[in-house]
Amino acid sequence: MPIFWRAVNTVIKDADILLEVVDARSVDETRNLEIEDKVRRAGKVLIYVLNKCDLADQKQLEKVKKTMSPCVFVSCKDYHGIRMLREKILIAGKRIGVERPRVGVLGYPNMGKSSVINALNGAGKARVSSTSGFTKGAQHINARGFVLIDTPGVIPYLEKDVVKHAITGIITDSKDPEEDVLKIMESKIGLIENHYGVPIVEDKEESLEAICRKLNLLIKGGKADTFKASQSILKALRDGTIKY
Repeated sequence: MPIFWRAVNTVIKDADILLEVVDARSVDETRNLEIEDKVRRAGKVLIYVLNKCDLADQKQLEKVKKTMSPCVFVSCKDYHGIRMLREKILIAGKRIGVERPRVGVLGYPNMGKSSVINALNGAGKARVSSTSGFTKGAQHINARGFVLIDTPGVIPYLEKDVVKHAITGIITDSKDPEEDVLKIMESKIGLIENHYGVPIVEDKEESLEAICRKLNLLIKGGKADTFKASQSILKALRDGTIKY
């Protein structure tokens, strides 16, 4: 068993309450169902934390409320929803009879788990990075009324969905950003082209080259720098510049 999963399994066993941090823009894609199943089988309290709600479609979030409970919409950038999340944790602790509950924070890589912890704690003790897999093991952080346990992000064993991982930022250190962008273009027709104002054509390499020209990303001889453009596109998807 990979070391990251061992850390997660230990936290599920030891924690009183679990938070699953997902991306509010793509809830279905970033719910880690393997983690949810483990929490359910352990009989632990699970609270869904929909992070980056400021970047999400509000109508879609209203629909989510009906299918995921309990859930809290948060934005760590402006601390939206953090007070409500803290209250839900404390209420859940009282219900299970634990005065100072241990709260494990789980999810896919790069969903903002450490940012949620820092917002709850208010002291910036959990290290934050935009690189997936940054957190290597469980970290315990004392917060007001409870103890937070940060864990490494994990991907289900058999999941190999390149488009999902690239578009949501689950994996940020792409070995072939051009191939990832081309696959996203094929899967999400018009998403990238419309953002950059280039024609939607069947040949996606042609579209990528058009984006290079639009961004003036050219190398010697006027050739399109598709590598640099692809890195820029993937970053724009992760930070919400390209809405999806």
